[in-house]
Amino acid sequence: MTPVLLNAARAFAMVSFSDGNLAPAEQQRFAKIASHDPLLSHHGHAEIADAWAEASREVHATQSFGTVLVTLRTEVTEAAEKALMMRIAQAAVVADGKLEAQENVAVRTLAEALGLDAGKY
Repeated sequence: MTPVLLNAARAFAMVSFSDGNLAPAEQQRFAKIASHDPLLSHHGHAEIADAWAEASREVHATQSFGTVLVTLRTEVTEAAEKALMMRIAQAAVVADGKLEAQENVAVRTLAEALGLDAGKY
């Protein structure tokens, strides 16, 4: 799995888990998005599932997003990858069919960590 795929899974899992729960629908939504996104679609289903499993373990293990945010800030430096992380994060907000305030906060926090204008998200 590439760092871009794993970081996309981290961004999605972080936003999804910000409401305290990772629903099966969120995993399915990530897989669907990853399989269709131009920067991720070359990865196979098994690789996408592995990235999700690793990212969700990381998010559950820390119960805090500090480690994930530092990792993303350090590893995601290109504009195209930052845009991908934000697309992924925004998709995660409604992946479980519910709109939660905590998920919107997580998206804005991710934008800030990536050095982007959080007001645009």
